[in-house]
Amino acid sequence: MRRRLLFLPCALLLAPAALAQEAEVPTTADLDAIAGQLPTRPWYPEGYYDLRIAAEAQIADYPRPDSALLQPATAAAPARFDLLDCNAEPIDRNNADMATLRFGMLALEMARLRSEFARLGYPAPVYGDALVAYEKAVIERIIDPATRTPENPRMVLAAVTETDRQRLAPTLPPIVSSPSCFAVSRGGSSGSPGIAGAIGGLIGSALPRPKGVTLRTEPVGGELLLINAFAFKVCMRKQKDPWDRMACRWNEAETGVANPLSGRFVYQVKWPDGAMRKGTREIAPEQSGAVTFKKVGS
Repeated sequence: MRRRLLFLPCALLLAPAALAQEAEVPTTADLDAIAGQLPTRPWYPEGYYDLRIAAEAQIADYPRPDSALLQPATAAAPARFDLLDCNAEPIDRNNADMATLRFGMLALEMARLRSEFARLGYPAPVYGDALVAYEKAVIERIIDPATRTPENPRMVLAAVTETDRQRLAPTLPPIVSSPSCFAVSRGGSSGSPGIAGAIGGLIGSALPRPKGVTLRTEPVGGELLLINAFAFKVCMRKQKDPWDRMACRWNEAETGVANPLSGRFVYQVKWPDGAMRKGTREIAPEQSGAVTFKKVGS
């Protein structure tokens, strides 16, 4: 499986999501390679480092396209890098353990921000230490809400990195952060984001409602199991055999009926004759139709 170098800008981006787009299945070696480059911190809570490794792999596999990285220029302002991504895929609660529910969105946001700062060409001194400080502040807020201050940590991150950008890379796009997805959806610039807003404004945001997608197996009669792609990567770090339906939170999918299904999934299908097929699928929320998992071919 391809794996981009963790701390270098990505030159190749995936094509926009398509209905039932097939991708490669990650391997333990992929995640081990990331672990060899990703430092841990003494203040990481239990289980969080594995989330960070899985998140780096997830963002490398599913980066935002170039066209989504910058807010377009207006008559009043140049194109700018908004740290908030309101369209990121949320945590799938059906596949998440407690650590993933608490810290998974932060791990994904950290991986995304690190990747996007690098892809846009910002020097590491602009964002490196600031990202670590942001991560620590948000973890403290999640663990103990009493530590919360009026400042939104992501807004602080934007201010610190923008100050260093002006000093070290003044020709690169300005760095900003919308305070919350609620403010973005209302077209405003103020609001009280709370913990959800502090870790990216993604939990509870107004994401597109998935249309009905009908899952099928060809030939019919296959038992189809699905798990969210990020949850699968997390399970790879915690379980010896992530394909064990009991070790990881695999969901048996009903075929032949419409399901409000969208996102990135790892799948396994077992037919009555014992034949197996494994892979990944990305199902775009704006599309509907049938997704067929074939015994042979694509």
